[in-house]
Amino acid sequence: MKEIIRECPKCGTEFNAYSKWGEKKFCSRKCSNSRSWSKEDRAKRSQAFWTSDKTRKADWETRTCPCGTDFVVQKWKSKKLCSRECSNKYGNHKGGPGGYRPGSGRAKAGYYKGIYCGSTYELCWTIYNLDHGIGFERFEGVIESEDLKYIPDFLIGNRIIEIKGYEDKAKVQAKKQLAESKGYEVDILYREDLQYCFRYVKEHYGTDKFWELYDDYKPKYQYVCANCDKSFETDRKRKAEVKCCSRECAAKYNRKMLPSSS
Repeated sequence: MKEIIRECPKCGTEFNAYSKWGEKKFCSRKCSNSRSWSKEDRAKRSQAFWTSDKTRKADWETRTCPCGTDFVVQKWKSKKLCSRECSNKYGNHKGGPGGYRPGSGRAKAGYYKGIYCGSTYELCWTIYNLDHGIGFERFEGVIESEDLKYIPDFLIGNRIIEIKGYEDKAKVQAKKQLAESKGYEVDILYREDLQYCFRYVKEHYGTDKFWELYDDYKPKYQYVCANCDKSFETDRKRKAEVKCCSRECAAKYNRKMLPSSS
């Protein structure tokens, strides 16, 4: 095979530039497609966009960020801040800046004996501490610096208890260092650190569906069993046309539906 050794102008890798369609300039499609845009290039592209007859000006509007900067955004978008820095500074989230945010995450959240828990991890930790007489409270307010905002979970004396499912560890450490610089001690608890709480709740409350222990818990869906005609509730939507309350009932129903042998 013919070889034409060349250095990629993007990444500096030596590669065979020969191909049946001609000599290649870049070593890969990734390098070929990548671009470095200067401020001048971006300004030119922006001007070209707004002066183009193809741009529908009626779909865009100018908004003013709390920092005083005007920015252009499509009308149907909910964006209210001009940058990530302003999002961190002005609290672009449900409920406004400060304090914990009920329902802001994707975990199963709720209240247990009037205490808000942002996840079942927090719920199990809360139950364990209440049952063992360990005093604690939700952290009220926010700890912040110029470029970082931290809303802790719980407080025991001067010690912050932060319960994490998954979050970038570098970000977690940055928040921990910020809290420690304000005079707090910080304990970060992950799934593996909470196993004793999970075991305790499962053994003493008889369930591993921990969200069922929330105040005013109510399953989302209610069905009638096709076999025993009893109503049953579940948190999962049943997609099957025939719905049964248990595997036992499902097996009995399926046997009923089998054609009888003559």
